[in-house]
Amino acid sequence: LPDGSKAWLNAASSLRFPAAFLGKERKVVLTGEAYFEVAKNASMPFTVEVDGRAEVQVLGTHFNVNAYNDESSINTTLLEGSVKVTGLAKHTSNVMVPGDVARLQKSGEINIEHDANTEEAIGWKNGTFNFSNADLGTVLRQISRWYDVDVVFEGGAARKKLNFTGELQRNLKLSQVLKLL
Repeated sequence: LPDGSKAWLNAASSLRFPAAFLGKERKVVLTGEAYFEVAKNASMPFTVEVDGRAEVQVLGTHFNVNAYNDESSINTTLLEGSVKVTGLAKHTSNVMVPGDVARLQKSGEINIEHDANTEEAIGWKNGTFNFSNADLGTVLRQISRWYDVDVVFEGGAARKKLNFTGELQRNLKLSQVLKLL
């Protein structure tokens, strides 16, 4: 980014930002999922606007924001530093510490999970699918986005209750991933 900050975008994601950060803040707009390593600048806070529903404010840190429309919540995972997550609908906010995941529900409520599995949250950045007791819907949504395919689930309710734990490389062919699952 223009200030030296770095952002990695996951599949089906976009980031809007100015050619230069001017004024009193550095603001970007995220759709989808991104991992950020923000350059420190205490006089110019860094803000990620998410889908018009949330803001993540930082000074200098490493964090991931997952804000796909087909997910039940906007999830912010903090790896280093400190961030404040604000739900714009109810103007609620929480300050996070490393290892926390903030889940902003569609209702506007923010739930904080401490000592979360940060590897699962940033597995995509490291070239893997990383699942820890993930339900079938979560697995299929990630596969759908990564391989740019529409997934139609035609199974009974019992199959929807399947959970997956493990790690798969993202450089596998879709047929290989489906066979492994």
